[in-house]
Order: sequence, then structure tokens, then C-alpha cells
Amino acid sequence: MGAAIGGHVLAAGRPLAVYDPVADTTALATAGAIVCSSPTQVAARADVVLVVVVDDAQVRDAVAGAFAGAAPGTVVAICASVRPDTCRELAEEGARRGLHVIDAALVRGERGAEEGRLVLYCGGAEDVVGRLRAVAEPFAEAVVHVGDVGAGQVAKTANNILLWACIRADIEVQRLARTLGVEPAKLREALALGSGANRPLAEWGNHRLRWPHKDLDVALAVAAEAGVEMPLAAQLPELMRELTVDDLRELL
Repeated sequence: MGAAIGGHVLAAGRPLAVYDPVADTTALATAGAIVCSSPTQVAARADVVLVVVVDDAQVRDAVAGAFAGAAPGTVVAICASVRPDTCRELAEEGARRGLHVIDAALVRGERGAEEGRLVLYCGGAEDVVGRLRAVAEPFAEAVVHVGDVGAGQVAKTANNILLWACIRADIEVQRLARTLGVEPAKLREALALGSGANRPLAEWGNHRLRWPHKDLDVALAVAAEAGVEMPLAAQLPELMRELTVDDLRELL
């Protein structure tokens, strides 16, 4: 996703510095990106830093590196889906350094990044989110300010629960309809006009099922700590474990 985002930034004529310990950054370098050897070097060259990694541990490592190189006033946007308290802790540490840490959780996944149609759910000071909004124009359809630091992750967690719940419900109703003689494609057309309409159903067959278990583990852990029972969401990890991309494509 970071590579796709970077491609849109470069295509818009914006300067870009990148670091990735795993992926090949040759394509971005060819397009004009400055390839760095660490998050520290990236932050030293940027006034807005996007952290596009997988989990809390990777976020903490990347942000620690960025802190070492960032000048006061730099915005560090946590784009991964992580715990709200991780964002709040890093924001407090950043503030002591004169830095602005916000959460900017990415919605619409890999396809959204590739198409330049991401949505960012943001938590932090509104003026700081405004600085990110200007940077995100090449790759985001919307940058939504939800509340204080951590609020973007809360919104993303809610979005994730609904995403995986919809996909599981969608596959079950399509299997039922097909068994009863109604083709899934026809059913999707009909449901799009009723209360069964949902984005996963409208985009059926394109989902890659990359992170359901990570997303749901975070959601259930946060709910448990808040003392909120979520009996439906609690069933989703096992139900999603049974599904593959082929199961979805079988119903096209």
C-alpha cells in the first residue's frame, strides 16, 4: 500500500522520500523518490511522515526511528490499523519532542491505494489533520477528522468489524440464494436496491482477505478492555478463518 501511495504522490509532482526494509523500492526511485536507509532519514527530509506498516510493534519501531530525525513541527501520521492507546502513547511522546503524532487509519485497502481512492479516518488536532489532508490529495478520496488522537483507530475498528461481518453474511445469503435457484449476480443487483446493500457486496469478487484476523483481534481486545460485549463480532474470527478468496469468486 505504501508503494501505491508513493506512486500517486510522485505522479502529482510532489517530492517523496521512502524507506522499506523489505520491498523493492526501485520503481519509486525511478519515478523520482529519494530512497532512504531508515525512518530517521525519511523524517529528516519530510514535514509530513506517513507510517504504513502492519501492526503495533512495527508502528512503534518506525515512529521511534522517525522521532530521531524529525524536526519540531513535523507531522507523523500512523496509517496502520493499530490500538488507539498505541497512538495516544506515541502522540504524548511526540508532543514532548515538539512533534505532531496523529492517527490516519487507511480505509478501502490495497485496491483503494492502487486506485488513489483511500479514505483516512483521523484522530488528532484539526489543524494538524488539515496539513495531512493537503498531502493526501493525490491518493485519498476523503480525509475524515473523527476526534482526538486514537479516534481514527476507533472508527477504523468499527469499519473493520462491519467489513468482515458483511462479507460473511454476504457469502451465506448468496450460497442460500444459489441453492434455491437464484443466481448470485442477480441477487446482488436486487439487494443493492434494498436494506441488504453494502460496499463488500457491491464490490464482490475483489476482496483479498488479507487481514481479517489481525483486524478482529484488535477489535475484540479493545472491546474486552472497555467492558463491551460483542457476541456477533466474537464469532467472526472462526467464521472468517473458513473462507478463502476462491470461496468469494465462486459466487461471481
